[in-house]
Amino acid sequence: MRILVISAMFPPNILGGAEISAFNLTTWLQKQGHEIGVLTAAKSPDEVKYGEMVDGMKIWALYMPRPYPIFKQGRGVSKFKKPFWHLQDHLDPRNPKMVAKVLDEFKPDFCNVHYITGIGHNVLPELGKRDIPVMYVMPDMALSCVKLTMFVDGKTCETQCGPCKMSAGYKRRGIRAMRRIGFCSPSRANLERNAMFQPLADYPMAHILNANKYPPPTVAREPSDIVRFVYAGRLESAKGVDVLLEAAEELAEKWPFTFKVVGSGQDADALQARFGHHKWLEFTGHVPLQTAIDNIGGSDVLCIPSIWMENSPGVVIQALGMSVPVIGSRVGGIPELVQHDENGILVPPGDKNAWRAALEELLADREKLERYKANAASKAGEFDQDYLGGRYLEFIDQIQNFDGRVAV
Repeated sequence: MRILVISAMFPPNILGGAEISAFNLTTWLQKQGHEIGVLTAAKSPDEVKYGEMVDGMKIWALYMPRPYPIFKQGRGVSKFKKPFWHLQDHLDPRNPKMVAKVLDEFKPDFCNVHYITGIGHNVLPELGKRDIPVMYVMPDMALSCVKLTMFVDGKTCETQCGPCKMSAGYKRRGIRAMRRIGFCSPSRANLERNAMFQPLADYPMAHILNANKYPPPTVAREPSDIVRFVYAGRLESAKGVDVLLEAAEELAEKWPFTFKVVGSGQDADALQARFGHHKWLEFTGHVPLQTAIDNIGGSDVLCIPSIWMENSPGVVIQALGMSVPVIGSRVGGIPELVQHDENGILVPPGDKNAWRAALEELLADREKLERYKANAASKAGEFDQDYLGGRYLEFIDQIQNFDGRVAV
């Protein structure tokens, strides 16, 4: 089968987990014998590719007409440019024309859409005209929210604001232009939340974890008399790291432990200024993936204190696969991976007192921590790439054979 992958960000250009997951599924499909084309966004005119063969895949890296490349994510640019960026992403007639050329040259049998923001939300009708079936993978809330998160001012949005309603209505017309399309997400919560604002229930839907294959740790976990906590991820307000460290700070005089914060982000300087003087705490900054995995694998507990609706955090899957239990917020896709009092502890998001209690629970009860470690290892088979890749192929087949009637 000839499969075109549409993902505005795709390795080697990486900002987050969505493009890594897109790459992992794409390379797995390639290994199964499928012919792969990738349509992505170029960072600059100098990086444009048009059907060049890279690692056995045909790559179209197009420099899309925008006030700034998607890789900037609106950071460090004039606030006046952002509305124009989104208008072009929805309405610029050059978006479908550029994509149409790729479709006519590659002639795909199927299309995987992973990250269409930055390519153009007005390109789906081009796929519909050619009756190319589409699997629309949802790593976020982009179908329903201009900001992709439905999270504003430290709170999850209960409903859509005016701009998001307008944007979602336009995206809905693109969906309706398709005869065969299906929607999947690694998080059931994310899938159901998007279905509140888009007609996803009229089409095939599936909850499938990302078919990722993570490198194993290169170091063994050493025995330790003290508990080693770790956080790995972006350092920004939606991640709730300040709440986590405030909770840990209140326990530091009573219990011996260490804490590693792995990652960087817009709140990194503020967090280091606030907490960096503690001897029990280490900020590693941004590190390569292998180093992050080694830091998680060498720890006793992973902490995910997010206050927004996380989709399906890859760090949780990595941790559980390495027998590292998780304390996580009871929000989004985290409770789909962490079973309370089985392989970790679930905590109300943003609740410092609850976080302090959860941390202290494992500091005080090492037998419980060891039980969680054993239970974490038992879930590793659910994250097997071949198993998950097979589920994606089954869903692709369902979309190809979709006749407009959803089975009840």
